[in-house]
Amino acid sequence: MGGEEGESFSVAGTSASGGTLSISVPGGASSSSTAGARTTGRKDVTVKFHLMKAQVVAHAYPRQHTLEEVKEHIACKFQVKSKFLVLRQAGAELPGHRRLEELCVSEYNVCDLELLLSEPARDENVQLNLKLYYRNLTLPDIITVRIAGEDGKPSRDVVVEIENQVITKPFVGGYINKQNNVEYHHAFTQTGPPADRLARPGTKFSRDTQTVCERTTTTTIPRCQAVQHSGLAVAERKVPDGPCRQPLPYETAQELERRKDVAGKVLLIQRNFRRVLWQRLVKKSAAEWRALQQRQQANEAGAQESKTLAHNKTAVARAYPKTNEEFDALFAQIHCWKENEMKLIREKYSGAPKIAEMNILLDKEIQLLNGVERQRRAIRREQLEEVVERQLVKISEPKRWVGYNNRVIEMETPQTQRARFLLVYYRRLKMALPPSAGGDPQEHMTLLDELADVIVQENHPATEELENLLQRERKLLLCHLRTEDLSILRKRQLTLLADIIRTDPEKARERPVTKLCRKCKKLRPANAFTVHTRQRSADVCGQCTSLLGSTVDIAVYRSILRAIRRDERKRGSLASYAFIIQENDIKHIVENIWHGHSVISNDTDRADLMLPRWNVAQDWSPWNCICLTEQETRAHLKLQRLDRFYQPSVLKEIQSKHALARSVFGQLREIDQEFTESGDWWQVGLDEKLV
Repeated sequence: MGGEEGESFSVAGTSASGGTLSISVPGGASSSSTAGARTTGRKDVTVKFHLMKAQVVAHAYPRQHTLEEVKEHIACKFQVKSKFLVLRQAGAELPGHRRLEELCVSEYNVCDLELLLSEPARDENVQLNLKLYYRNLTLPDIITVRIAGEDGKPSRDVVVEIENQVITKPFVGGYINKQNNVEYHHAFTQTGPPADRLARPGTKFSRDTQTVCERTTTTTIPRCQAVQHSGLAVAERKVPDGPCRQPLPYETAQELERRKDVAGKVLLIQRNFRRVLWQRLVKKSAAEWRALQQRQQANEAGAQESKTLAHNKTAVARAYPKTNEEFDALFAQIHCWKENEMKLIREKYSGAPKIAEMNILLDKEIQLLNGVERQRRAIRREQLEEVVERQLVKISEPKRWVGYNNRVIEMETPQTQRARFLLVYYRRLKMALPPSAGGDPQEHMTLLDELADVIVQENHPATEELENLLQRERKLLLCHLRTEDLSILRKRQLTLLADIIRTDPEKARERPVTKLCRKCKKLRPANAFTVHTRQRSADVCGQCTSLLGSTVDIAVYRSILRAIRRDERKRGSLASYAFIIQENDIKHIVENIWHGHSVISNDTDRADLMLPRWNVAQDWSPWNCICLTEQETRAHLKLQRLDRFYQPSVLKEIQSKHALARSVFGQLREIDQEFTESGDWWQVGLDEKLV
């Protein structure tokens, strides 16, 4: 807004729907912010802010407002910080605590102030933008105008409604640029014609004003024109030196078109343009093909590297076995070697030589099995102490779970405190040295007495036996026995103490649930029996199963099961049968149902076989899977209509396999119902062995 010295505008406290605007015009009209206010008794002061380049904006404020409040208001309009603004009057800077009524105000309640920027604002490149100011300025819809009376007549207030008459611009057509999607309208939708053309007669406000009319006119005389002369005797004219232009022969329109050959040039341009487009397409396709080849080579290299790592890992595991699965793989390898040797003996020998070769093969097998068994016992002895220590530390740790707002909550229970207390004595007893090994006899006797006092308070069946062992060691120490004589006694004490720590004191006197093993005829706890989904009852314990010896490397089928569970977990199918089925069941599916080879390529490499979904839209189950290699699995999972890619004979074979699997795993639905209703389904995937 701008104005002269005697004109003011007030917009303080206005709104777009029903605010008031005060206008004061000296000598003719005056305005007020309220209906009954007088010019001499106005409560508002119109402040005119003089900016640089002779720019003026005005606002009305109450007289009680301080300059600091005025500065905050005008800073919000310009969207700058108030600390960057400086108010001056008559060249002097005004403090922020002064009020508007204390300043120099004219008779029309107008106060002139200079609005400048401070030095820090100039350093930070802060500017006062009038476009931003008018964008934030809201004008009222209704104003009250006070008209001063003449010849002693009283002034009167008039309510004026502001009507926004914007030119309505009809849309008469346009076009869109396909390259940059910019829309262009015809000229009639732009700003209307000038005011001086509105009064002309016959003015048209339509699209005809933009129409161009063409007409043919003659601007020069014809080139060939006759001249008059007196006779044949024409005066000789001297031709100036230099080149002389000769008239060309007459050329018809067809000859002109043939010479210019516009159509041929257009065809040439189009042909060259198509060639350029084709070259670009070829280059783009070649680049895509090279990128595809690079990705294919990278995938093949990654697959080969993963196979190499798996082979190296298998070789290291067979050379230095540590786990039960690795020893089972060795037993399976020995079994395969025995079968091949027996096949060769049957083919080459018969009679007495065959019996001799069988005896030699039996001796070699016994030596190999004894060597593997010795190695397994040595590894088990080495790992036993570490396993027991790890179990005791795990029992003594506080209970942890994730609570509200993803916070880990820890809780100490009486069981964890008891286990941590007994773990201290376990470590002291384990690290204590007998007197023959350089230890202090008195300290060792004190440790045995303290441990005996602690053990008496425990409610466990092994408490009496451990107390007797501690008393026996106390007596043997008095006899000054050697360390080797006390080693067996010390191992027995540590075993009993670890058993006491692992056992819950509330359930220590309870008799565990036991079952009779069909092989060894011994009572074993229920958790010592092997379980798989195809058996009706668990009647063989795990120790007897391990004594039979594994003839198959179960690690291959475990990797197949992990791949199935990983895929089901990614698809969000946690209720799938894949989380109930076990490694032995996968072995039965691969060997007995699919006969150990791929349906498409007949590949028999167990390390490369997989069991993906047959129907991708349904959850995995033994009757919804297919035996394929890794590459065939990737291609199979991309198919939408299976009947279009598989032959009818293959489809019938797969359906028969599914029917056989449904009959073999018929009780799997009952196991799934028990698994779901018991609440154990949420633990799927928490065990690191299942991931």
